[in-house]
Amino acid sequence: MVDSTINPLNNYATSNIGNAADTSNTTTNTKNDASSIDEEGFLKLFIEGLKNQDPMSPMSNSEMMGQLTQLTEIQNTMNMKEILKDLASSIQSQNPVGQFLDLIGKTVKVQNDNNESTEGQVLSVGKDGENVVFELMNGDSYNVNQIIGVTEA
Repeated sequence: MVDSTINPLNNYATSNIGNAADTSNTTTNTKNDASSIDEEGFLKLFIEGLKNQDPMSPMSNSEMMGQLTQLTEIQNTMNMKEILKDLASSIQSQNPVGQFLDLIGKTVKVQNDNNESTEGQVLSVGKDGENVVFELMNGDSYNVNQIIGVTEA
């Protein structure tokens, strides 16, 4: 059995000769992951496809529009990814308390100003001026920079 295929990216014919059992060994698996190709890579593939298409059977308008739509979707996804990354960074810089909320209910070990360590369960987390602070069940408050250990309560 002869299976001839045309590779539009390399513009040459390849052949596989053998029966169905033999051809299963020559099959290659390709990763079909949307994140594995960016806008530039897609555009290069699209242009190569146009260069190497069969002039007797060119791509239909609907196929071309479908590929252009995919390109637009990739571009919009990349833009949205950047916007979300910027938004997350902005939110974190505006509200640094948020990253420490998971301390509530946990036991922390802190080093106080006298270089002594103490432990306690976190009751609350808040802001004191520019500093993020937390309060222990015993009423003592510390800066999050004084934490030297965290364990489940």
